[in-house]
Amino acid sequence: MGHQPSYLDIVDDIRRQITNGDLAPGATLPTCREMCQSYQVSRQTIGSAMIVLRTQGLIVGQQGRAVYVSADPRNLPAAGASDPQGSG
Repeated sequence: MGHQPSYLDIVDDIRRQITNGDLAPGATLPTCREMCQSYQVSRQTIGSAMIVLRTQGLIVGQQGRAVYVSADPRNLPAAGASDPQGSG
């Protein structure tokens, strides 16, 4: 019952990789095809995850081109934190 959509699981996983330092700022994310195989999901699901990550400012780039980590992990909100008012 507490299950979330697959694309949000991917968002959480990539966020975790960024905060753990496995994906450093400026690092290139795997290709869409590689992520489809790795997560065993469709391109649409990966695309949805990329939209969320881009909206959250965690990645830069466009689908079909290289996508890079844009955020410094120390500046990331906690996973699941979606308060748009931040600490201004």
